[in-house]
Amino acid sequence: MRRTLGVLVSKNPFITVREITASLNNTYPDLKTSQSSVNRELNKLGYKSSLPQEVPFLTQPARDRRVEWALAHRHQNWKKVIFSDETTFQMFRNTIRVFHKKENLPPQKPMPKHPYKIHFWGAFSISGTIDYYMFTENLTGDLYRHILSNNLFPSASLKMPRNWIFQQDNDPKHTAGETAILLEQHCPSILDWPSYSPDINPIENLWSIMKRRVEKKVNDLIIKKKSVTVFVFEEIIQKEWENITPELCLNLVNSMQNRLKEVIAKNGNKINH
Repeated sequence: MRRTLGVLVSKNPFITVREITASLNNTYPDLKTSQSSVNRELNKLGYKSSLPQEVPFLTQPARDRRVEWALAHRHQNWKKVIFSDETTFQMFRNTIRVFHKKENLPPQKPMPKHPYKIHFWGAFSISGTIDYYMFTENLTGDLYRHILSNNLFPSASLKMPRNWIFQQDNDPKHTAGETAILLEQHCPSILDWPSYSPDINPIENLWSIMKRRVEKKVNDLIIKKKSVTVFVFEEIIQKEWENITPELCLNLVNSMQNRLKEVIAKNGNKINH
């Protein structure tokens, strides 16, 4: 039975336990197995059911461009680079596991239908965080240029050497004509960046760390039966940004060489960082 299970799952990883059970019972009428038995055997074989990880769809030209970019930047001085991006924080998330007795169902966590969300632009370098900006409206070219003028340029001039390099992705708002002129006037250098490559940017790891910390703080307030208002939520995000250590930023920037090696080794496919 286990060998047949392994064959079925390896041929079609999207197959359901119900479909496996039906297939086994049709193939072996005397077996009369159940879905729970199939589940147990799959666990013994080391299988578990998970949602597939969503990754950018990479065409062959896009993968080739990623490899070319990684090869061209093997000797890049990442100590001079300021990494930037935007992300969105959701007030109530449900990604942290909880402990509960085996005989009991997992505890319930009420979730609003439309939780409050806030957008966040941030930038960091090997020296630590550069600056941030929180906003609720949609990001436009005008707003992005406002962020650059009021948050990036003043902070970068204070915290970075004169010949710092600015990294951003290829979002149209980042590459618009007016934005390009503004960046050319105020940035000593701009790093070219391959399309469809958030996995290469270490700021994505920073977002993951921050979001988990913010969610934990919100959960702690809920456990203590304290109110989580918009003001409180934004204050938590701000504090977690301020709590990012230079050591964490240093480690993320130092990971760039390994990221490039992995891009090359995987022929431009998504990397696991």
